[in-house]
Amino acid sequence: MVTIAEKDLESLYQQGVRGNAAAFALIGRQIASKLKKTQPDLAYRLAELLATDSGTRGGPRIAAPVDSDSRRSLLKEGADVLLGFEPKWESFLEQQLLEIIQERKSYKELLTAGLEPIRSMIFTGPPGVGKTLAAHWIASKLELPIYTLDLASVMSSLLGKTGTNIKAVIEHAKSIPCILFLDEFDAIAKRRDDDKDVGELKRLVNVLLQAIDEWPSTSVLIAATNHPDMLDPAAWRRFEATLRFENPPIQLIEGILTDAKVSPKIAKQLAAHLLGNSFSDINRIVLTAKKRAILDQRSLNDTIIDISLKALASSESAHNTRDMRIIQLSLQGLSQRKIAGELNVSHPTVGKVLKEFKESTNV
Repeated sequence: MVTIAEKDLESLYQQGVRGNAAAFALIGRQIASKLKKTQPDLAYRLAELLATDSGTRGGPRIAAPVDSDSRRSLLKEGADVLLGFEPKWESFLEQQLLEIIQERKSYKELLTAGLEPIRSMIFTGPPGVGKTLAAHWIASKLELPIYTLDLASVMSSLLGKTGTNIKAVIEHAKSIPCILFLDEFDAIAKRRDDDKDVGELKRLVNVLLQAIDEWPSTSVLIAATNHPDMLDPAAWRRFEATLRFENPPIQLIEGILTDAKVSPKIAKQLAAHLLGNSFSDINRIVLTAKKRAILDQRSLNDTIIDISLKALASSESAHNTRDMRIIQLSLQGLSQRKIAGELNVSHPTVGKVLKEFKESTNV
């Protein structure tokens, strides 16, 4: 019989005491999943309780700064971050992230030696490649709350007021151990050599750069941008590390698919077709396929090919889409002759596609 590990129960109680309903529910789902095979009735009852959203309530937290006029919060808070999965990174990027975690966790040794752990870093790269995920992953590993700057609330038509809001955010994040995440950093740290910008905006950039210089070692400042070319050159010198995020290579895509329990043969074929997509796009395909497989009572292998076909329809050539459809029908058990009739292609064409597929996947 499966028993629940002490660490699972300890984690569950910790999140309950802290009042972190999201983390409590995540651990609860993991426990229910472990009980599913041996105690299905209990697992079902636990899942039902979690579905009622009767989350716990925690004690008071330090109030986050708000805009003086709209009273909207200037920060989006994500306390006690707990991710439901372990992200995958390219080896070089993963090494950089692990070194950051090591420095932060070994801060006592560094301070004893008169040194400080890394305090600030900037993430660059196109949308959907994992910059925000990495910030939350770091928060999870360091067990720190993460505050994300809400640009919509901070930015004002009155630039002097925007400066006041930025200062309030900085001072709040410096007052407690946390991670401050400045997404779309280019929107508030633009180049100061732009003649179209008024002096007040340039002074705002000066305030922001000074804040980075004075950032305390008790907290971590992470900035992210999709447009590094728009940043003021002086901003780059303020950050202790620059991490470049890219779309995942074919080997990493294959790993994401196999970790999701997709057949290695199918994962290898799909990875070639999904190359060029972002982490976000691929994870969305995997999640959608998992849901449809359960709801439609189909195999994940068959479902993910179908979902991938739909996702690739607008970007892939008709030739590649046809090949994927041939492979899908073959996996469903159709003969080559039936596939040829179904898709209105020649029998030799079907045979050629399936032969190449088998060779590429070492069947």
